[in-house]
Amino acid sequence: MRPGVIPLFRHLTAVPTAPFREQAVAAKARAWISRHLGRRVSVRRNRAGLIVSYRGAGKGPALAVAAHLDHPAFRVESLTQDGAVVRMQGRLPPHLLPGVPVEFFPALPAGNAPLARGVLGKRPKDDAVWSVRWTQAPRPGAKPVFATLALVPCEVKGGWLSSRSIDDLIGAAIGLESLRRLAAARAKVNFTVLLNRAEEVGLVGAVDMARSGVLSPDDSYLSIESSRELPGSRPGRGPTIRVGDRASAFDPNLLALLDEAAAGLRRRGTRVQRLRLTGGTCEGTAYLAFGFEAAGLAVPLVNYHNGWGARKIAPERVRVSDVEGAARLVVEAAKLFPSKTLRGATRARLGRLHDGSVRSLTSAESSWTLAGTLN
Repeated sequence: MRPGVIPLFRHLTAVPTAPFREQAVAAKARAWISRHLGRRVSVRRNRAGLIVSYRGAGKGPALAVAAHLDHPAFRVESLTQDGAVVRMQGRLPPHLLPGVPVEFFPALPAGNAPLARGVLGKRPKDDAVWSVRWTQAPRPGAKPVFATLALVPCEVKGGWLSSRSIDDLIGAAIGLESLRRLAAARAKVNFTVLLNRAEEVGLVGAVDMARSGVLSPDDSYLSIESSRELPGSRPGRGPTIRVGDRASAFDPNLLALLDEAAAGLRRRGTRVQRLRLTGGTCEGTAYLAFGFEAAGLAVPLVNYHNGWGARKIAPERVRVSDVEGAARLVVEAAKLFPSKTLRGATRARLGRLHDGSVRSLTSAESSWTLAGTLN
């Protein structure tokens, strides 16, 4: 487990993942955190996912980055002697799926060796419940719980990173590696990484986080995704500051922080793009909807969800240079964060002004009454 985004991504993809079946990859993340961060961070777990916190600036707001640990897959509904019935979880391209190989795993897989293999049947009318014909039936006593597309877990070749699940394990790797760099430098910043569950089936983890009361309204939240390439957000031209997604326009103050960080990186030769990415809805929208200051950052992605915009099912692909650029941008933004008057800092300043004014009031001034009557 060497440091770096790509080694960490390879470590996370040593096990498969699916919505609500992220326990194995979460365990991989915790093992990496224990080795590379130790007692320099705190780790909390709730039903929404993991919260990893570094406090280098004591009290005060933190920049929090959010990523999710799941990827579209199939939940096993039933098993037969000849195959299985599975339900799609997340949005894979249904027009490309008939005849595609899939691999089956237990609830808590120890690695990428499947319990069984099969091929998907014809496209169902509802695009949800699919039949599978065994090409390698499970052994007696085996308990397949979910299935993934039979694609490479991780491959780096010619400057490209390919995987069945870049979205969004690359975001998790970028967030954690950025935290490691800040902690190693003993940066005087507060920085949090949120690793959420079940984003692909309705932003479940992010909404749980927002509703749970564990998140500070003074913090600022940055969703890190790999998002489908669009004109203005192309692979090889750097990470993309996400001005918004399909559902929302993001917070202008937080975007200004990212713009300043990007300007510094460009002067040092790192490319950064900027665009509203309308190919989907990310966790930034979930945090905005529940009243938090939020924005987004994306790595341009080819073969989104293993085939949207392609002619056949294939691994997702991103440029390695864009991945490294995203980590640099997050670190740069985190270092700038304490000096910026974002929502948390503004709230704290107004609170101090309020408290000072209240302490100076006389008893007559502090009792507020209405003269006359209201009709």
